[in-house]
Order: sequence, then C-alpha cells, then structure tokens
Amino acid sequence: MYYKQYEIKAINIIKSDSLQERMRRKVIQIAESTQLVSLPRKWAVQYGIKKGDELDVVEEGSRLIISTERKQEMGKITVDISALDRDMMMFLLRALYKNGYDDITLWFKHPECLNFRTDKPEQIVDVLATEVSRLNGVEIFTRRIDHCIIRTISEDTAKVFDTMLRRTFLIFDETIKELIEGYETRNYSLLNTIQQKHDAITKLIVYCQRLVNKLGYPDHRKTNTIYHILEVLDTMMDFLKYNSRIIIEEKIHPSEQGISICASISKSFHTFYELYYDFKLEKVSELNKQRHTFLKQIIVAQKKMKKNELSFLSNMEQIFEHILNLTNARIALEY
Repeated sequence: MYYKQYEIKAINIIKSDSLQERMRRKVIQIAESTQLVSLPRKWAVQYGIKKGDELDVVEEGSRLIISTERKQEMGKITVDISALDRDMMMFLLRALYKNGYDDITLWFKHPECLNFRTDKPEQIVDVLATEVSRLNGVEIFTRRIDHCIIRTISEDTAKVFDTMLRRTFLIFDETIKELIEGYETRNYSLLNTIQQKHDAITKLIVYCQRLVNKLGYPDHRKTNTIYHILEVLDTMMDFLKYNSRIIIEEKIHPSEQGISICASISKSFHTFYELYYDFKLEKVSELNKQRHTFLKQIIVAQKKMKKNELSFLSNMEQIFEHILNLTNARIALEY
C-alpha cells in the first residue's frame, strides 16, 4: 500500500492542563472592597507584563482566566542538524517555527545532505531555503557554508487566525475537487498543480500552529483540540499530494465506481466544513452515514476494479478516516 511509504512528520507537543504548573496565591485585602492576587513572576516576565499594562479577565464559574494579547517571547535557539537527512531537516525547522522561536540558528558540518527519496545529495542551504519559503513571516538572514540563521520579519497576531483557518478549509475543499477532476479526465497538468496547493496549505497550517503555540486560543481549554485539527488537516493534504502522484505514475484509468467513490469523499469533507462553522448534531450523523456508505462502496468495488485503481482508492480511504477524526474533534470543541 502506498500510504505506508509516506514520510513521518516532526511531532509538536502542547502541554495539557494537567501538566501545566499549578500554584497558590494569597488574597491581599486593600481597603474594604478591593482584593488583590499577585501574578506569577515567571509568567509576567515571559510575556513582558509591566506596571500599568491592561490584562483580560474572564469569569468561568469558580475560575478566573487572566490573559494578554502579547506573544510569548521564545527568543533564540541553536541546533546542530549535521546528523539529519533532507526531510528531517525540513521537519525540524518547521517544528522550531511552530514552537514560536523568532531567531533560529542551524549548524551543519557538511554542505550537503541526503534525500532518501531520490538517493541523491542536496545542498543544505537550498533545502532550508525551500522550507523557509513555506513559512509565513520569516526569512534567512545569514547563509554560510556551515550554518544558516532564520529570523522573524513580521509581528505574530491572533487576529488573522480565523481568516487563515477558513482559507485552509476552502483551499482543501478546492484541492479535492481538482484531484477528482484530474483523475476523471486524466489531466496530469492539473494533478501536478496539487503540489503547489499542498505548499500553500502547509504555509497556512504551520502559521496557525505557531499562533496557537505563542498566543494560545481564546478558550484555553480548546487549545489542544484546535492544534490537533490543524495537524490532521496537514496530514490529509499530504494524502492528496501523494495520491495525485500515484495517479500520474500508475497512469490509472478511472472507472465510474472510482469517480463516484472519490466524489463521496469530497462531499464528506464539504459537510465537515459546514459542520465546523455551523455545528448541528444532524450533520454529525450525516457524516457517519456518508462514511459507512463509502466503506460499502469500497467492498463492492474490490470485485470489479483493476489492482492499481483499487490501491489508489484504498489510500483515499485514509482521508475518510481523518474526516471522522476531525468530526470527533469538532464535537469536543462544541462541548
């Protein structure tokens, strides 16, 4: 199965509430009506809180949530990447970017690294430049024979998060339709453009993850779930990219059944998109119904399809499973 050959991504971990530092503070009484609680020094320094600054305070039952729109200052980091291959260098840089670092120095003992997919060496500075081009708001400031320095050139702001997330959904929806059209018409030129769509979505998703890590999500309890949704979308886009390559390399001839099965995947993702912005339990049930209809279609198709088309559709099935994953995450966001 082709999907077993996909690259493994660098994994970013966010602390859950149960792992975050807990502390107790005494209430200080000022006059008769004013009560004060001191801010943790470490947190105040981390976010640059000074006398006279305004903070947001939200009541949630017995809890008070104190927050600031300021970003977490991650500062600098230096990593020796000499032991890594081409893909892992890119994923490491992406992980550091997601974690919110504003100044990243990467050292390497040799100017080249191996690309396992092609079994050929590549210039490390070119590999890093390619990955930087997929990241929003950073540039290579120093490029030397043994190191590169990547720095932030724009201010991260939470205001763009919702816009970028919606754009991610729309581009993904459009890309599925283009994959189906290229598959149905054997339009290899159209299928080749999916690589560019993949890069565009990666840029949006990774920046959203960076914002979540640096600024958090308005409802802090949902931060992990939002990050998970972004990671699943990124994985799903990889499946579209790889499956477009499979169609081209295998010269797959589409069948009516195959086209129908792919169309059901496209319909299911669009239903999820509607669910995300207009949550209704009826849509949750409809998504599950679509999934089981798809699985029945695959069982019937196994008896009639050519091996290479069936293999391609089995890979596409993974997208359906990820849509189920997204649906579960959306339910968690609602409640």
